[in-house]
Amino acid sequence: MVCHIKTLVPLLLVAGCCYSVSSRAETDTPAVKLGSSWYKAAFETRFPPQGASLPPPNGSAVLYKNKADLAGEAHTDIYKPVAKELRTALAAPRTANPFRTQFPDLYTAANLAKRDDCAMISVPVEVDDKSATKEWVVAFSALQCLDADPSAVLRAGDSTPHQWVLQKTAAGKYRVLAEGDGQVYITNHQKEQGYKEIRTNLLIKRILPDNALQCGGAEFTWRYRNNGYALADTDIMAQDCEPLYFPELTGEAWQKAYDKYAARVKTLVEQWLKDQSLAAP
Repeated sequence: MVCHIKTLVPLLLVAGCCYSVSSRAETDTPAVKLGSSWYKAAFETRFPPQGASLPPPNGSAVLYKNKADLAGEAHTDIYKPVAKELRTALAAPRTANPFRTQFPDLYTAANLAKRDDCAMISVPVEVDDKSATKEWVVAFSALQCLDADPSAVLRAGDSTPHQWVLQKTAAGKYRVLAEGDGQVYITNHQKEQGYKEIRTNLLIKRILPDNALQCGGAEFTWRYRNNGYALADTDIMAQDCEPLYFPELTGEAWQKAYDKYAARVKTLVEQWLKDQSLAAP
């Protein structure tokens, strides 16, 4: 079951405040060219525990041909270490990014310095219909890089890392189109001004680490409006509350417990959205 609420919170990007860096040869060419003839693309990354015998971070994209395609075509291990130019753009204060206020801990001076040494991976993807622009999905593990002590990094993997959808415009300037934790979905559904729809996740345990409820979140749907993406739809998610709070329940008792925790998640998400609207550009 998914609770459903609709919100429209504009987070528009201002073209004049994008950041430009000198061009250089990109180093993150994917192992597989994804193209653009798909209905939906799901991007998922993994950051294993950091050990000498374990593989480095990587990720996959599953491409769905149409709504009826439930399996999709999986392209695995297509991410590459991020190019220095992209890493610099994501940290630059002049890069247009209306999501900084949503994730303030990632953009403190101390954490920006830490991020410079973090493992960060990316994959190119087609977001709009303009051949002169370039876009990437970029990921890094805030859990491993910013939050964990050194011993925890060796033990803990991260399957819901932080992700950006970053664009380099035809003028050579950078802007963040979307940002969130966990999976990123890009669809050809309801394109606006040639831009595909983007879906990102919000996780309660990441945005409210001190809250008593440490599960659930929301899937945000972003659609292009004028000169940037606006939040058009919100789906409440509470599936991960089950193993934490009611793992033994089934049937009607399970549904009652799920509805209870989904309602708590919904309240937190709606309050967070209300707070963010005050800081939206």
